[in-house]
Amino acid sequence: MKRINKRLVSAMACASVLATVSAISEQVLITRPKQVKAASAINNYILNNKLQYGGLQVLPSTFTEDFPYRYGKPEGIVIHETATPGATAANEATYFRREWMNMDAYVHAFVDKTGVIQIHPTNRGVWGAGAVANQRFIQIELAEESNTSDFARSVNNDAIYVASLLKQYGLTPSLADGTGSGTIWSHNAVSQYLGGTNHTDPTGYFSKWGYSMSQFFDLVKYYYYGSAQATTTEKAGTTTDAGNAAIKVVYTSAIAEWKNPGSGVVGYL
Repeated sequence: MKRINKRLVSAMACASVLATVSAISEQVLITRPKQVKAASAINNYILNNKLQYGGLQVLPSTFTEDFPYRYGKPEGIVIHETATPGATAANEATYFRREWMNMDAYVHAFVDKTGVIQIHPTNRGVWGAGAVANQRFIQIELAEESNTSDFARSVNNDAIYVASLLKQYGLTPSLADGTGSGTIWSHNAVSQYLGGTNHTDPTGYFSKWGYSMSQFFDLVKYYYYGSAQATTTEKAGTTTDAGNAAIKVVYTSAIAEWKNPGSGVVGYL
């Protein structure tokens, strides 16, 4: 869990906006299945039992300090775990949306055995893993489960969501753990190669279940290259002029409001 992150951008005051913008849903569809190669009892359980995606729920963000990525779009995804046994994705989402100003932390989504809850648009940065990573990567938290079956369901949801996001942003799966370069990072790899943080998740939590980032990466590749399960309703839009301010469609259930497109978000309509 990340509780200390440096503020990158200050929120800016903005005149009220009168506009109606329609968001468009988008599905990310992936082709036929291939084998998962890495030896993994968890991955085998997922495939043998044909576990299905729990789905994506998008909640309006409360985080008003977001910022653009350094190259305008995410370069990859950081995988975290919450380090709060017994807390569901819904519990964590509620807590972060209420307490982020006291924690100096915010992430894009939480995942558990039931599905994914996204709490911030992935095309804007958040405070998830230190100043360097925050300007580059989407941040996803995996809730801690209490048994093997639920753990398998949670990592299955996580892998499908990650594969969807990679597709959405035109990124190819590659693992940064062990190399320091790639589109899929553990928080541990961020600490090791990029700095600005000292967390080691989800390595310890994965090892509790005999799992590893390499095996998770293999599962992501399976969905990225092989399965049609992965879908997302998020759809990035275009900035439109609305008098004294600018608004932008960021996903299907909310509209972000900026004074200028490159500035901090004032709020979500």
